[in-house]
Amino acid sequence: MELDEEIISRIRASKGWDKDAKMSDFQVRAFENGCVLVNIKTGRAQLIYDGESVLHDLDDLLQQK
Repeated sequence: MELDEEIISRIRASKGWDKDAKMSDFQVRAFENGCVLVNIKTGRAQLIYDGESVLHDLDDLLQQK
């Protein structure tokens, strides 16, 4: 699945816990080794994987050099 399709799918799925969720409630934060989808209204965050992701956990994502 392409990254943009995965993001849209997760935003649609978020309506399960927040019926009023809108596209504008979300922000994608991209890092060198992966992405995080954040609902800025609720604070919920989800790791986003695509076919090229090498991300294995949150520590890898937020690792600083």
